[in-house]
Amino acid sequence: MALELTELYVCERCFSTDTAPGPCPRCGRPRRDCHPGEIGDERRRPPMDAQGHILSRAPLWWVLASAPDDRARAHLGRGQ
Repeated sequence: MALELTELYVCERCFSTDTAPGPCPRCGRPRRDCHPGEIGDERRRPPMDAQGHILSRAPLWWVLASAPDDRARAHLGRGQ
């Protein structure tokens, strides 16, 4: 059985990824802790409004990790 990646660290500047926290070896910026979820998890889909319109092409786990504050994360997490 293959190991499913449920947590990764993404550089906020160049988007390089790693399985461990710390500064990015390419550009030195910090990496964000991201949780993409299991296969089929809602976080792997793009956020949508109540009518089903896509709000972002990015998967929800990335949008939530990149949201500027807790209010924005809560709003996007509900998909409303």
